[in-house]
Amino acid sequence: MLDGIMLLWFAEVLTSFAFVAIDIARTPESPVLKWGFVIVTLFTGPIGLVLYILSCREPLPGVHEEYVRARWRQLVGSTMHCVAGDGISIRVAAAVLSPLGLKCPGFDAASF
Repeated sequence: MLDGIMLLWFAEVLTSFAFVAIDIARTPESPVLKWGFVIVTLFTGPIGLVLYILSCREPLPGVHEEYVRARWRQLVGSTMHCVAGDGISIRVAAAVLSPLGLKCPGFDAASF
């Protein structure tokens, strides 16, 4: 049963990621923020898709600036940008430091 649930989740993540990656190309937003939404959707699937649709996707052509003027939409965009950067940097650091046998000071994996 768990295998079926995981398969469904991965299908939802892939579908959400594909939609955002294709649709965001026509959104008049900065490239950094575009990449942020794509990366976060790859990590979170349908959650990232919903956040993209509600906070960044232009509802009608030519109204993007007015649409994203709401403070909460700006907050979501800023958060997506930060989460994407943190997520990528943590994974890169783990991939680089792990084979070298380096550990984070004060962190004991056995305590988890």
